[in-house]
Amino acid sequence: MKKYIDEILVLGFAVSVYFSALVANDTWQNTGKLCGFGLLIALYFVLRLLFSTGKSWGGNVVGLLLVAAGVFEASLGLLQIYGFKPSNHGLFRLTGTFFNPGPFAGFLAVVAPVAVWFLLEKDSIKGLKTPKILKRLKTILALLTVFAILLVLPAAMSRAAWLAVIAGCGLVVLNQSQIKSKITALSRVHRKKIIVAGCSLAVASVIALSGIYFLKKDSADGRLLTWKIALKTSVKYPAGVGLGNFSGAYGDEQAAYFASGKASETEEYVAGNAEYAFNEYLQILVESGIISLLLFCAILVLALKRLLKLNIGLAGALVSLLVFAAFSYPLSLCEFCVTLVVLMSVSVNQKETGIKRLRVIICGLIIVAAAPLLVYRLYPAYQAKQQWERSQYFYHSGLHKEVVKTYRPLYNDLQDRVEFLFQYGRSLSMTEQYEESNTVLRRATNISCDPMFYNIMGNNYKALKKNEKAEESYLKASQIVPNRLYPYYLLMKLYDETGEREKALRVAETVLKKEPKVQSKAIEEMREDARKVINNK
Repeated sequence: MKKYIDEILVLGFAVSVYFSALVANDTWQNTGKLCGFGLLIALYFVLRLLFSTGKSWGGNVVGLLLVAAGVFEASLGLLQIYGFKPSNHGLFRLTGTFFNPGPFAGFLAVVAPVAVWFLLEKDSIKGLKTPKILKRLKTILALLTVFAILLVLPAAMSRAAWLAVIAGCGLVVLNQSQIKSKITALSRVHRKKIIVAGCSLAVASVIALSGIYFLKKDSADGRLLTWKIALKTSVKYPAGVGLGNFSGAYGDEQAAYFASGKASETEEYVAGNAEYAFNEYLQILVESGIISLLLFCAILVLALKRLLKLNIGLAGALVSLLVFAAFSYPLSLCEFCVTLVVLMSVSVNQKETGIKRLRVIICGLIIVAAAPLLVYRLYPAYQAKQQWERSQYFYHSGLHKEVVKTYRPLYNDLQDRVEFLFQYGRSLSMTEQYEESNTVLRRATNISCDPMFYNIMGNNYKALKKNEKAEESYLKASQIVPNRLYPYYLLMKLYDETGEREKALRVAETVLKKEPKVQSKAIEEMREDARKVINNK
């Protein structure tokens, strides 16, 4: 059984993920993610065949590619900071090739241990017959990478990335033979001093972590709330809610939590509509269940154990990625998924031969045979996405009839696109196709917990004279994110227009007293309407 551990774990993990999606009975809506996951499994087996050739070049080449990608990203970040290159987000100056600073910093955190390893390990390209000049170029590249990362990483303001850098680079440094021997010698001669230094380091770590927490306290409190609700969701759905359905299930659980009255004022203030769990292990637990999480962790432990023997630099990169994954959402991005698959596959024993390699080839061929089918299924969605991007100017121009006309044929292939569903559902509402609008918006609530979906659904029910359902939708929106005033405002208007004065007055008081997370002119306008409702009592 031990000989087959790799195949058992990886294929078992794949089966468990697909099984949870089938249990959720909503595989069509998340076909894109399920197909993408299948392609990653296929890539793993392809790379296993590539790296199990009995030579040691795989880890070295992967390390060089990571460092090259890192110096490119860091250089691009520096150009963005100084205004020579535009970022990919209107609110952030620094994004690299990513869409915000968080993933950008996370990727640099994954690269940093490899660059440090190149500097510390003289024979880090062992196995490649290279001249001295190439080794010098390797050192120069590593120095540039480390220097560029140190310059750009603080500007990203990512606490998770710093923790990942410390963990990954710490592993690389502490595994150097010279440093190991010095620590061992010191521990024998100066045992008491080592204990004092360890205690001092522990105290300093606690102080540093406290500083990191208070640096962005509201953000940290929001993450803690997200993890709390995610755990509650996982208890409710032990088999998982299905790949891609995290946000919808999370929204239902958060609404129930705030409706129970057990939440604190701080939790109400920091609450948001979470698209991710900001902890990949929790996200896997919620989406695919406890068995999938255990299999995933077993795969990671096995890969890390092998990399520690094979390539300390890549082991540090894997540790950085795993630490970053505990505080962010890297596995929701293709770049990190591919990086993780490469690190796992390169950890395979380089001396696999005979029947074991034949087994890998057979498994690989089976998986790879499915890849064209997955790509074939994804191609219509790709074409639909292209058409949607070309047609979005109708929506932004307020031409809602044209939006409905052009979006309707794309609906089946873009049901996993939250923004598409919002635009389509809202345009249907604006063209008075209320029932169809609610069908689209209700579909969107499976994969999103944005309260605006429920606000528009409430408006649709109100137009259809279904006031009870309108009230239910507005209440759900107010419970998902209680620090937003708009759902309360819509609820107040509904009560006022239907003659329910006591309810209208009570909600109007809430609109006036509740402190919103973000102040705006619209807040003042809503409060002015609330004063009118109260003054007309």
